[in-house]
Formats: sequence, structure tokens, C-alpha cells
Amino acid sequence: MDLKKEALACGFADAAVIDVKDLVFVLEYRKFCEENLCGNYNLLPACPPACGTAEEMRRRALSYEKALILQSILKQPEIDSAFFKKAKREHNLLTEKLAGQMKTGGMKDLLIMSAGPYKRHSCMSAYGVDAQKMADAAGMVCWADDGDVRLFSLILF
Repeated sequence: MDLKKEALACGFADAAVIDVKDLVFVLEYRKFCEENLCGNYNLLPACPPACGTAEEMRRRALSYEKALILQSILKQPEIDSAFFKKAKREHNLLTEKLAGQMKTGGMKDLLIMSAGPYKRHSCMSAYGVDAQKMADAAGMVCWADDGDVRLFSLILF
């Protein structure tokens, strides 16, 4: 299965596969969760502290070999929390759809890191993944001075 081709067909703006060992984990990023910037700390099972420690989550992620990085680009978006919440939900729905296709294709053991907490899936911040370094490793743009917002999720396999 050509995962990049399948991701683009699902509607993602870009996708890439990298080795999980190339992900950079900054366990101190868990502080963003603890500061409750998204409002879900200690509320959802996918969020800290219920999801496990940053080190436990890093070890879980490192038990996989490959990471499929999925990107959506919001062109000149409204700066509105409801808009971003809806965009993240749509991105995560596409991620789940693609994970379902991967499972149908025979890949049974998958780990999803969502764009923000979603259902039982923890976000990249809970895992401590450095999004900029991840994007760099994949040859993708994370931050740019263009007014666009880029959302990311990962499927580890």
C-alpha cells in the first residue's frame, strides 16, 4: 500500500513516512498539557494524567518502527476556537479513516497520535513529540510566515 498516495486520496495536504526513531521526544512538552491549554487535562482518558506519563508514552511510541505523518493546511483561517476545533475534528476523522484502510490492508497494530485529543487517541503534545523536528525529518513545513495553520497527526505502525 502506497501510504502517501492513500493519504492524499483521503484529503490530506501532505504525508510522509519516517522511522519512529527519527521522532524527537521532548518530555517537557507535557507541561503544555498540565497548563491545561486545551482544556482537557484530567478530563479525557486520552489526556494526562490518565493516558500515562510522558516517559511511558514515549516508550510506547518507540515500540513501533514507522510513522506516517499526516498534514492538513488551513489557508488563512479565522482565528476562532470553534473553527479550529472543527478543523481538528475533520483532520482526526480522516486519520481514523486512513487507519481503517491500513487495518483492512493487513496492518493491525497501529498507534494514532491525533491533532488534539480525540476519542481514545492522545495528541502529539501528550507524547512529547517535537512537531517542528518531525516535519523537518519528513521534509514538510510546520511553521511558516504565510498565515496558514498546519495540523498534524501520526499513525505509527
